[in-house]
Amino acid sequence: MKIFANHAHVFPTDIRPEGDIPHLLQLMDECGIEKAVAFAPFFPQWGDRESDPIHWLAKEIRAHQDRLTGYAAINPEGSDAIHLLLTAKELGLQGIKMHPAFDKWNLKSEQAYRFYEKAEELSIPLDFHTGVHHYRISQYHPLLFDDIACDFPKLKLIFEHVGGYHFFQDMLAVFANHAGSGNLYAGIASVLSPQKQKYWYLGPEKIKDLLWQVGEDWLIYGLDFPYNNAEDIKNDLRQIRNLDISDSCREKLLGKNLERLLTSK
Repeated sequence: MKIFANHAHVFPTDIRPEGDIPHLLQLMDECGIEKAVAFAPFFPQWGDRESDPIHWLAKEIRAHQDRLTGYAAINPEGSDAIHLLLTAKELGLQGIKMHPAFDKWNLKSEQAYRFYEKAEELSIPLDFHTGVHHYRISQYHPLLFDDIACDFPKLKLIFEHVGGYHFFQDMLAVFANHAGSGNLYAGIASVLSPQKQKYWYLGPEKIKDLLWQVGEDWLIYGLDFPYNNAEDIKNDLRQIRNLDISDSCREKLLGKNLERLLTSK
């Protein structure tokens, strides 16, 4: 079964040696993963380097276009956010990774709404971290995504960790409220290890709940590299292969849904 995985954070070697592109490709080979989406570093991780993480990623993955698809990482409240969004599209990046807790911005701010409007216009998917992450929960509570999905009905949204351990039910409510929209996806990344991923742990039973409540066409498996290593990924894949689901459903979760998302603009 061919695997196309989402959610790999990559870095220049001198920022995070174990998180560079050669290490990602090595992990993919070890775990039997054909293709992956690579996220650019967030700007606060970049420091005072020349260029920027968006141009860096576009350049670095050029030699690996058969295996790596790029997403920029953008804070929509930055003064140049729309410019960066347009730059990412011009450089051939396919989506935007967004982390309101890490970058400390409000999901419902005016700047964020202008960004969503432009992303919807450009048909660029937005891939959000969801779940507790050491910032004011009122600024990024998963129920706020209901308003965003209502106000931008054509915007494609991926919700990583599906609210995590603490907000899974809230995230399910958002999915249920927009059933049939065809634009909301559940990111299955860092949700299958109760020891290592307790804030985002869902476990196999909640994956089955998602398939029941959301449907098999809307789940996307992600690596969360380099925070997860090869053994973590093998453990994920082992649990997914052991789920009592059809082979067709498993193929969708492990790549076909992601491929459809990126080719249906």
